[in-house]
Amino acid sequence: MRHATAQGAGVSHTTTGITDLVTSLAVVFILLFAAQITQTSSAAQSELQENKEDVQTALRDHIQRLGLSLDADPRDPLALVIVVPGNLLTFELGKSTLSPTAEQFLAEALPFYVGALCGPLRDKIDSLAIEGHTDDQGSDAFNLKLSQERSLAVMVKGFEVIQATEPTAYQCFQEITSAAGRGRQDLIYESSAVVNREKSRRVIFKIRLRSAEQRQLLEQSAKTL
Repeated sequence: MRHATAQGAGVSHTTTGITDLVTSLAVVFILLFAAQITQTSSAAQSELQENKEDVQTALRDHIQRLGLSLDADPRDPLALVIVVPGNLLTFELGKSTLSPTAEQFLAEALPFYVGALCGPLRDKIDSLAIEGHTDDQGSDAFNLKLSQERSLAVMVKGFEVIQATEPTAYQCFQEITSAAGRGRQDLIYESSAVVNREKSRRVIFKIRLRSAEQRQLLEQSAKTL
């Protein structure tokens, strides 16, 4: 019985040792995996920041000359936004008809922006969204419809301008551009209760960068061609 007990104790110690070894190896593997994930995430974030800076550098002078800014989108880490106020991109009251001032702005700004996004920056760009925004006057349904029509009017005018001035970028512009109306969903307030109607009436050009995953897929696809 003593011999059997000793054997049992030996097996128990051996089993415990193996279990401890497997556990230790599992912990090491998890730590290495976590470190790899952290390193990969850090590299992706660094590349994303570099791409943002490249876009900002390419567009900065032109945007500043027009009194605009190119800022990070607080809702989307991959996006940069150009907010065009109503005094530059105006419409007839309650309509989606572009004013002469708006047409002049688009004729001047879009060829430069699209030339950069569809040219040297193309491999970094996923999409360009044109968002229309209204103030709080009128019903939700009316404002949503109006903002959709206005964003579409900007996009259609963009097709005309790019086809006439940057024909080599026309197909790219078609591929990356979309139009959407936000209505009065994102109003700008002067205070907690007072809407700034002038600032709320605006068009936003949202430039979305490609994610690390998208860039990797494109690189893999290019290697197979």
